[in-house]
Amino acid sequence: MTSKGKKARQREQRRKAARARARRRRTLIWSGIGGIAIVVIALLLFQPLPEELEAVETLPAQGRTHLAAGENPPEYNSNPATSGDHAPAPAQCGIYTEELPDVVQIHNLEHGAVAINYRSDLAADEIEALQQFARTKSSHVVVSPRADLTEPVVVTSWARMLRLDSVDIETIDIYFEEFVFSGPEVGVACPFAVDQGA
Repeated sequence: MTSKGKKARQREQRRKAARARARRRRTLIWSGIGGIAIVVIALLLFQPLPEELEAVETLPAQGRTHLAAGENPPEYNSNPATSGDHAPAPAQCGIYTEELPDVVQIHNLEHGAVAINYRSDLAADEIEALQQFARTKSSHVVVSPRADLTEPVVVTSWARMLRLDSVDIETIDIYFEEFVFSGPEVGVACPFAVDQGA
């Protein structure tokens, strides 16, 4: 082989080696980027709840079938109920001065709403504070009294519950922001449409 041929072959070998090094470098860079992306996503998905929400209870979901007309609801695993078979139609979102049945409220939770229930004997100014809070939300909030609560206020979303010893608007807002739109049928509109407290 001529010296010219040897040089050409050596150049080609150097080019192949350079291409192989460049491929390894790209693979390492993309692997590193992919690893960082996985860590960031994991941190976002599994970040702990804010301190104000440490008392949130997560309950086993009890299904989400629509009850037939006249069919009795099941025995729910919480009060208020946070999941389970329910009425075919939800309530309009907003403020109610009368109690909403579990079978109706569950349907709202299924659509990603947050329900704020308060004990019927709550002071008028505290009820007004809850109603005022709800009016700051454009959708997916339901506020109503509930006679059989043991705590003054209970905030629920799909399969979650927070019992409060007092009207704590800051904590309720943190709960709302964390869990609104967390039901299994997210994307169903529920604009604030009812205000019986006005």
